[in-house]
Amino acid sequence: MKSFELTLHFPAGSVMVGGYADVPEGLHGAHARDSSGRPIVPATAIRGALRESLEALLRGAGLRACAAGTGLVPEAVQEVGARAVPCTLDEGRRCIPCRLFGTQRAAIDEGERRFSGLVLGEALPVNGENPWLVQPGVAIGRSARSAEENRLFLRRVPAPSRALRFVAQGRLLDAELERSFDAAVRATTHLGSGRSRGMARVEMGLRWVEDTAPAPVVLPAEGDVRLRVTLRSPTSIGVPIASDGLRDTRLELPGAALRGAVGFALAEALPDPTDPAFQALVAEEGAHFGFLYPVDDAADEPGAPLPITAVACKYEQRKHGVVDTLLDRLAIEHASSAVHASGVERTALSRCGFPGCNGPLRGMEGTRRMRKAVPVRAVTRLSMDRMRSSARDGQLFSQILLEEGTVFEGSIRNIPAEARQRLALALVQPLSLGRGRASGWGKVELHASAAPAPARLSSRWQAFDEALGRRLRAAGLPAERLGRLVPITLMSPLLPACDGDDGAGELASAIGASRCFLKARRFSREGGWDQRTGKMEPALATAAGGIFVLELAEGRTWTDVLSLLEQIEQHGVGLRRHQGFGQVLCFDPFICARTFTR
Repeated sequence: MKSFELTLHFPAGSVMVGGYADVPEGLHGAHARDSSGRPIVPATAIRGALRESLEALLRGAGLRACAAGTGLVPEAVQEVGARAVPCTLDEGRRCIPCRLFGTQRAAIDEGERRFSGLVLGEALPVNGENPWLVQPGVAIGRSARSAEENRLFLRRVPAPSRALRFVAQGRLLDAELERSFDAAVRATTHLGSGRSRGMARVEMGLRWVEDTAPAPVVLPAEGDVRLRVTLRSPTSIGVPIASDGLRDTRLELPGAALRGAVGFALAEALPDPTDPAFQALVAEEGAHFGFLYPVDDAADEPGAPLPITAVACKYEQRKHGVVDTLLDRLAIEHASSAVHASGVERTALSRCGFPGCNGPLRGMEGTRRMRKAVPVRAVTRLSMDRMRSSARDGQLFSQILLEEGTVFEGSIRNIPAEARQRLALALVQPLSLGRGRASGWGKVELHASAAPAPARLSSRWQAFDEALGRRLRAAGLPAERLGRLVPITLMSPLLPACDGDDGAGELASAIGASRCFLKARRFSREGGWDQRTGKMEPALATAAGGIFVLELAEGRTWTDVLSLLEQIEQHGVGLRRHQGFGQVLCFDPFICARTFTR
């Protein structure tokens, strides 16, 4: 692996690459910019221009190169109904452009470790800040030799300058492709739109740089590891169901994404991918890579979803705080007469308790430590036909990306002792999460520390029982179930082992409960694209934030099942726990709050 800097100089003084950022009101187009407003050149545009040049060079030298990763020679692409096939043009293996830039295949081959031999990020301006210019244009009717009606357009571009330079950082993962990459850089002369108007002229320069040794990651000698992940580039986390015109992103980082990034990084870093310690780390019986949820502050409280019973002010939402209504729901379940029901209604939370508000309460979704919306951007992309240098018909689509700078927190549990050194090695590698790794998406900065232990089960149980007892007494309800109710909150989606179960039966069986007294849950579609098989693997799950309140048999209390509760908290329940599914918390302190907290 070799690192490099790619310099882009636009001698004509102007460039236009659209679709990567919102277009300001009143304009018809805008050059790509990052979250801070600086103009950038997206990695996808650079890679496309480099590939176009390399394919032309190879064909000019009499070598075979498929058309834009389709596996087909240019003549075959012109045929009606032609479809992409695995590329085998280089004596049975992929051609040089496919090995360098990737190909239109659904899965990687057996024994492979990557789709693309080139990792290239977006290019940032050298001078940090560039002024912007609104550039007018008009379509000319050639027959009348005058401007066509209603064809005036305005575009926002970086101000023309002889010093318009950008620099992109990248890594070449396959040393055999160094000369081909260098040739593509030297041969590329245009990038972006407006070639016929004197724009898009580019001069590229390649400089190889020495890699600096990363700071070592010191993991705790034992116990769980808490991870704080900061996105250093836009990130796309695939959703289980994607439409043709929109590729959305998840707003949390699934454990499978982190586990996959760790696995691929170690496969590249280790000379022997069958290393026993490596396999122990990523095996299904190995470490549990938990879901990571967005946070906007530092606290001992874990990044976690809000319970489904959480509510907030209809008008001001989180500005007026969040409160939980599970105790009210439990009180309703205890009511056995109209008098009891009236007492529950009279003492239930129905209005915002923020001073001077008194607005109605509504259900609240999100996470506990992210008080604002997770920042995202919409990217509109167009698939280019590099043979014709034009857009492909029906290939316009949008993607939603998580903005760089967003912070997530979660944990890795049950780490095998022999695998801790392998995990520490993986965390210092250049990890990328989600889609678009080759385009520089998903780069992260990691901070690892010992995971703080949750409050003791005894103190959590006592707080819950005291809160429930006060709630029942306030409504004039009997309290004979105190000590026998066990609320369990899903801290990540749950994939039940039995078809037709929502998880209640599995949880009740795990702790020997007699029945599920109350459940508040919704369902979600989980899973994603498997790079090994090239298939989607969706599954129906009980969504994170669901709550199951289990009732123990008469004569038993939570102390009789203490060891079982500790076990399901540590190891989870359901399927695919190594990917973070099925993590739970018993006697969640959040549900005991009866006052609004900010």
